[in-house]
Amino acid sequence: MKEIFRQSFEAWFILIKLTIPALIIVRLLMWFDLVGYFSSPFEPIMELMGLPKEMALVWVTAMLTNIYTGIVVYFNVLAITGPITVAQATILGAILLIAHNLPVESGVCRGAGVSPLRATTLRIAAAIVYGILIDFICRSFDIGQSQAGFIAGINTDPVGPWGRWTLDTLASLVIMFGIVTALLFLMSGMRRIGLIAFISRILSPLMRLAGIGIKATMITIFGMILGLAYGGGLIIAESRSGRVPKTDVYSSVTLMALCHSLLEDTILVFVAFGGSLWGLLIARLAFAVVLTGLIVRATRYPFAQGLLIGRKYIQ
Repeated sequence: MKEIFRQSFEAWFILIKLTIPALIIVRLLMWFDLVGYFSSPFEPIMELMGLPKEMALVWVTAMLTNIYTGIVVYFNVLAITGPITVAQATILGAILLIAHNLPVESGVCRGAGVSPLRATTLRIAAAIVYGILIDFICRSFDIGQSQAGFIAGINTDPVGPWGRWTLDTLASLVIMFGIVTALLFLMSGMRRIGLIAFISRILSPLMRLAGIGIKATMITIFGMILGLAYGGGLIIAESRSGRVPKTDVYSSVTLMALCHSLLEDTILVFVAFGGSLWGLLIARLAFAVVLTGLIVRATRYPFAQGLLIGRKYIQ
């Protein structure tokens, strides 16, 4: 128990050192209403994905903050654009799910030993490629051209009082420590009874496709289901203990960065935007696994390592 608490605290301390500065910077951007200045370059990209250009503000808000705030902005932008189709709702929801909360989550990637600049660039590029691909498929086969209907709207102030923000941030950091600690205890118990090895063997074909070794399989699954912060915390703790090879850290974090919070965030986006669960979940997961596998295999070549991993992060 003492060892697990030590590993958990070390991982958590690394996470908060990297995330708190990003949270403060993003908060100031929101407070002074500066997010809109970052959205203009993305307006042409929105049109490439078949979305109204005004939706650039929604995506940039989510990239700088989180999905929830992006959804709040979305309901305000709808008053300008009017209703969107199921295909458009699927594309918008998917790109938010792939690339959101980048300042904070890039810090998590850095703490886990992955270049934050490359992780951020990859997530934005992957979201654009996926959006263009889904738009092409929907247009070619006349899929999802009916009007999207959301199940529930979210109406609140995206920039609340500083006091509430501080309390919410502190509470989320405490919860993060609790969850990372609980997951480390859970993994320790599962490892002792052989359950991790059993589950890893079952999921090994999928993980092999993504270039992830068996020792990092369970951590990757936890991160994909619960979130990048928790998966990153586990990676930090497990890599420091020597149980996860350095070669698996990059592939695991890359996949988690592209596809995480599979249940909570996906349900939130589906409820708010409508859209298709096939595009928001199934196809997105398959896209992330295949893309991660291609990237990991490319990094085996020396000329690609500096470009994809970065000289500073090559082990």
